[in-house]
Amino acid sequence: MFTCTDWLALHGLSESRVKDVISAFYAGKIDYPLPFISTDKEMPSVSDFISKKLPSQEICYKTIVVPALAAAFDNESKEQHLLCNHVELLSLSNSEEAPCTVCQGSGRSPGILMDWNGRAEDLLCLAHEAAHALQILLSEHELMPPVARETCAFIGELLLLDYVKVHLPHLHAALLDVWNSENSFYLGDCVDVLIDALNHSGVSYHYYQNYPLARLAAVQMFSYANSQSVSRLFSGGQGAMSYLPIDEMASFAAEIENPLPVFPIPDNEQPVVDAYRSLGAMALLDIESWRNASCQRIESYYLGLLKNLQARTAFIALDSDMKPVGYTTWIESSTENNLLLICQTALPNQRLNLQRTLEQHIRTTKGVDASYTRNAAKEMLVW
Repeated sequence: MFTCTDWLALHGLSESRVKDVISAFYAGKIDYPLPFISTDKEMPSVSDFISKKLPSQEICYKTIVVPALAAAFDNESKEQHLLCNHVELLSLSNSEEAPCTVCQGSGRSPGILMDWNGRAEDLLCLAHEAAHALQILLSEHELMPPVARETCAFIGELLLLDYVKVHLPHLHAALLDVWNSENSFYLGDCVDVLIDALNHSGVSYHYYQNYPLARLAAVQMFSYANSQSVSRLFSGGQGAMSYLPIDEMASFAAEIENPLPVFPIPDNEQPVVDAYRSLGAMALLDIESWRNASCQRIESYYLGLLKNLQARTAFIALDSDMKPVGYTTWIESSTENNLLLICQTALPNQRLNLQRTLEQHIRTTKGVDASYTRNAAKEMLVW
């Protein structure tokens, strides 16, 4: 079984580096500039565009996608020739299958398999898959690690957005809307999958865990890299990971400081004081993590947390400096040996630490092993 440990080794990554990237992203330390966002107030609305269908897949491929991708390289004519003459456009045999690009072996053209309905999402998908095909050709069919491979594909999407902003502005709003909406998956659900894998190294590998690093790396490279950097990545093959800005993104985690004060040593002789300290720590964590608790009445907020403290169904996680990083409350099942999490609140860069220390706490105090975790902002059955 291929696991997260194998995945890290394949990419030459360490668990700590990946966690630092996630922490930096959650804390807002990784720039996410979008230079292709239009400020033109006369741009047609997304709904106006959606009512019109794009031309055929072949026309859109040759007149939009190919020039958009080729523009990123110094020798545009070479990339245009490869994309126009050495890539096959194929239909999916099963409508339930996901679009993909297949390497059909050295000397044979890569095949793009997808259905075409003339929608904005189809055009963005076509650029994604065409970038995969170009990467296969430029790397001479050498196997590339998945994170690097998906970075190439995401760069293809950004190149399309940049191209239509200038040359086909009437398409830009709809494409940008699709791109932004897909972030909730690539930088939301897929981050959850990656966190699960990092927290449980024995869990079976899932392809989704490649997307978060690739999505972030693509934006960094598109925003700050030059054509030579993009060319090296697309032709990098097995060594392509060396061209991704993983270390730079991970380094931002070092800039993150915990703004909360040190949690006092528990005073067994004054449990009431300890309770108020815990309530204060939870309130500060809710404020610092931007949790929407302000809509509650003060009495309800106070009594709810106090009830959890009295029932020992609350846990405050501390970092190595004894500062609070997050807290969790839960309900214990009366029939099954599990806990239903009601709230998980963590500092933006401390969600992984909250989950890890919570698992240890539950395992030690309740004798229950964690079987599955999710993003600390979500509520679900996890034990």
